[in-house]
Amino acid sequence: MSATIESDESPVILLLAAGEGQRYGGIKQLANIQGEPMVRRAARTALTYGAPVVVVTGAYAEQVEAVLRDLPLRIVRFDGWQQGMGSSLAAGIRYVHANYPQTSAALLCLADQPLLGTAIFREMLQRQTEFPQRLLVTEHHGVSGPPVMFPRDCFAALMACSGPRGAHALIEQEAARVERLSAPGGIDVDTPQDLQRVQDWLLANAPH
Repeated sequence: MSATIESDESPVILLLAAGEGQRYGGIKQLANIQGEPMVRRAARTALTYGAPVVVVTGAYAEQVEAVLRDLPLRIVRFDGWQQGMGSSLAAGIRYVHANYPQTSAALLCLADQPLLGTAIFREMLQRQTEFPQRLLVTEHHGVSGPPVMFPRDCFAALMACSGPRGAHALIEQEAARVERLSAPGGIDVDTPQDLQRVQDWLLANAPH
């Protein structure tokens, strides 16, 4: 575990775990990853840095919150989760804006990327310290997406997000200050087949 970085200006890690997982066909957040619910694994990884962690729940809120209850994080239950990821993101940013008035940035993460290791989080938090006005976007096999580090001056636009597309429009609009970082473990678990790929990778790369 790395040394704590938390201060009033620390970035807040915002973990989205509100979706229904329609393509997955069940409570995706609770998918078993090495004996642990996927959302808990993601939350524990985020907590490694000592930065505040806020989790947005929605679909299956009670079941998801039950596996997070003993962790030192904040939970925002968003009843409008059916409106899409953009609306869940907006709800999380509204909470961060109201409860962390000095924070310099929000690091957006998804609960369904269980192979993301600590290295990419460490790199993003370090880059944010060095270049606080940059919008840091990760890429996996040429596809851009979360984790994404949004400076505080993006919060107003993020709070206006809605629908399924999340913050793609804002990232395009702010292209001049976007820095892209490689995230080799950025596989999204959207289907049971994706979960099997993750489990196969973990098995193949387990320490012997």
